[in-house]
Amino acid sequence: MFFFVIFRKKTEMDRTFKSKVGWWHHLLIWLLVAACIRVVLGQNIFAIAGVLLITVFVLHVFFNTYYIITSDGRLIARCGIFPKKQIPVSEIEALEASIFPAFSYALSLNRIIIWKKEGMWMLVSPENEKEFIKVLRSFNPEIELRNNSSLL
Repeated sequence: MFFFVIFRKKTEMDRTFKSKVGWWHHLLIWLLVAACIRVVLGQNIFAIAGVLLITVFVLHVFFNTYYIITSDGRLIARCGIFPKKQIPVSEIEALEASIFPAFSYALSLNRIIIWKKEGMWMLVSPENEKEFIKVLRSFNPEIELRNNSSLL
């Protein structure tokens, strides 16, 4: 988040939503901890370096995946070291609940597909889905909630 502050000043009206974290991500972290212990006991310096590097990357993504809805009506998605993605909320046409397991800026399989005119834009998994949708719709009341009442 520190690097984000350098490039853009956050205002009082910006809303930040952390990503939900699925069980599989917790399992991955525990497996990496076990792998770290195992390679340290094996005393292989290359294995230690490799496992520690992967663990640092996974933890960085874990702590730095979130979504910001800015006071000027933009949705910004952040996921660790990956480039930030942003879209004006006015360009969002629909939201749809999904469990689509594709790579995205989401740490849970309980996701929301964000659709724009050209097609699917992003999969997100905000912790507080209802509030996330409420804030998006405050900027763009025309956002359609597709075939799923669980988002209401």
